[in-house]
Amino acid sequence: MDQIKPQTRCILCLVALATLSACFARAPSPRAQQSLKPSQPPSSTKEATPPPPSSPPPATPGIVAQSSPPPFSAPGVLTTGPAGAGLAGGPGNRVIGRLRAGIPVPYTAIQSGWARILTPCEQTRWIRVDEGINAVRPLVILDPGHGGDEQGAVGPSGLTEKSVNLDVASKAAELLAAQGVPVVLTRTGDYRATLGFRVALAGAVRPDLLVSIHHNADPDGRMERPGSETYYQFRSQDSKRLAGLMFEEAIRALSTLPADWVGDTDAGAKWRLNSRGEDYYGLLRRARDAGVTSILAELAFVSNPSEEALLAREDTRRLEADAVARAVIRYLRSKDPGSGFTTPYPRTEPAGPGGGRGGCVDPS
Repeated sequence: MDQIKPQTRCILCLVALATLSACFARAPSPRAQQSLKPSQPPSSTKEATPPPPSSPPPATPGIVAQSSPPPFSAPGVLTTGPAGAGLAGGPGNRVIGRLRAGIPVPYTAIQSGWARILTPCEQTRWIRVDEGINAVRPLVILDPGHGGDEQGAVGPSGLTEKSVNLDVASKAAELLAAQGVPVVLTRTGDYRATLGFRVALAGAVRPDLLVSIHHNADPDGRMERPGSETYYQFRSQDSKRLAGLMFEEAIRALSTLPADWVGDTDAGAKWRLNSRGEDYYGLLRRARDAGVTSILAELAFVSNPSEEALLAREDTRRLEADAVARAVIRYLRSKDPGSGFTTPYPRTEPAGPGGGRGGCVDPS
């Protein structure tokens, strides 16, 4: 190299630099390499059925879809944290009670790190924001009927409607979460929750739909098929379609089981009105006033010994949960009209007591 003339050295250096520049120009940057990776295929929105119930994913009781940590914005729904939450009469005030862990509650204001909530017994209280987990807006609210000292119907062997309702709703929430559908339960344990609280919880987040899950009693007599019935909001076509889909799925699922079925002669998807021409069931009526599409499903008759024996089995309750989830998915992702619509015969007997604030004790 020492024998090469200075002019020749300069020319060789320039050639080498040009070659290196060309190499760098051809090599993509790390960011470009990342962008060249094939993108993941989008998740399908055509799936119409939940996955088999044998492998549901783990779910947080009460609120399946969560965002943590806060900040919160009002209104909304939060669930009390692992240590529960202290209840106060105002932001920063002395704690005068507690809610136990895992209780979903609606909140209507945030002030100085405190949230103003409504308890399951309709007490307005404040809890510290850091004692709760905020919920992503749910598409669906599942309402396990009854709870606490309000047992609902009781089977001849002692199986309580409230326990079956809660288990079916919890399993259905897991299945829906697996399909990417955020769900909130109105109650997550065996405690009272008033109708006013349940509707306030729905009104705080305005879900696409609310399904109240029940099991029936006092049938008219024997039937060749399951006596499932669903009630819809009389003036809502969306509610009517959801009730028809829920009826279809309940009948399809339960018909695979052996039982001495019972039911009402007008079993199907129907309405019930009160003396003022409004929806008879308080949950449906109040949900309509809050702008929430809602139905009430009576899936089977716990008062019938044959059906009670089935409902006592975990696999039967999972079968019902699968039917609930399938109906919800079809409502959200298809235009299926539903079926089983029937004209109800007039009813004068009350549906039964419950749902009020009298004697209600919050879960602590």
